[in-house]
This record gives sequence, structure tokens and C-alpha cells, in this order.
Amino acid sequence: MTSPAATDDPNPGRAEDILSVASIPTVHWRHALRSASAAGLAMAVACLLPAISLLFPLWMLAGGWFAVVLYRRRSSFPLLSAAVGSKIGALAGLLGFAFFALFTAAYLAIATVILHQGEQIRATLRSALDQAAARNPDPAAQAIVQWVQTPEGLALAVVFSLFLFLLAFLLFSIAGGIFAATVGRRKLHS
Repeated sequence: MTSPAATDDPNPGRAEDILSVASIPTVHWRHALRSASAAGLAMAVACLLPAISLLFPLWMLAGGWFAVVLYRRRSSFPLLSAAVGSKIGALAGLLGFAFFALFTAAYLAIATVILHQGEQIRATLRSALDQAAARNPDPAAQAIVQWVQTPEGLALAVVFSLFLFLLAFLLFSIAGGIFAATVGRRKLHS
């Protein structure tokens, strides 16, 4: 979908033509899926490694950025709009969260069923909750901590935590995708 002016031009490779074509907010999903899958896998692994997992927002930003960089290499458009960058970043964040949730569930299943560490995991969680309650003298906080230690409370806490991780993966990856698309446009304009 090029403009009529772009097809009548004797120099179709001019920067103005490339800018007008690249500004169309379409995504080639085949390239985007490959790029976002690789970036999402890298993002999930980085968020799970014990030594560097504390920097998880940085890995989520980097995952969105990396997905756009890979997409740019695979596609024929060197310039991407911020909208395309955000879509690719969102896909990377969604896939990164899916890999993160899958790896976490697999780890917990193996630790609980095969290694019989379920009670140790629950004791660690109870200890963390007790420490959080000790820092807050409010009686309501104490009641919440006691409720979270019930099976229903624990299930709700896990679902809520997963939802927050999904939001973080999406928002940080979208920001990284927009950043990569914007920086890429500035570099090609220079």
C-alpha cells in the first residue's frame, strides 16, 4: 500500500518514501511472532535466574526492545512507528509472561511432586508473610496475613500475583518496544 506519489517517483528508494511506507501501522505477524518468541523466552529466563531476577523490570524493558530489534532485522522496513513497536513489545511481553508462568509452574510441580519440597516451600512463604506482618502493627494486616495462609487466601494471592506479573510484563515490554522503534527512527533520520 504505497501512495501514488511514491509509485510515480523515479527514485523510489528516497528516505521520504521509506518514511511514508514505514509509518503505516501494520505488523507482519509472522516476523513479529518469531521475534517476540525469542525475546519473550530470553526475558522469562532472565526474570527467573536467581542472581539477576531482582532487575526484572529491566529485563522486561529489554525484552520489548530486543523483540523490535529482531523484527526490524527480519522485516523489510527499517523504520517502525511507535504503534508497531508497541504491538511487537506487547506480544513479547505476553509471550514472556507465558514462558515465565510455564517455567514457574513446572518448577513448583517438580519441587512439590518429585522432590517432595512442598512443605519447605510453604514454610518459606509463611515465614515471608510472618515477617511482613511483624513489620506492620495494624491488626487488619495481621488478619490479612492469617487469611492468606489459608488455602483459599493462598490461591487468591497466587492469582493476584500472576495478574500483577502479567501487567508488568506487558507494560514494560510495550515501553521497550516503543523506545526501540523511536530510537531506530532517530538513528535513520540522522
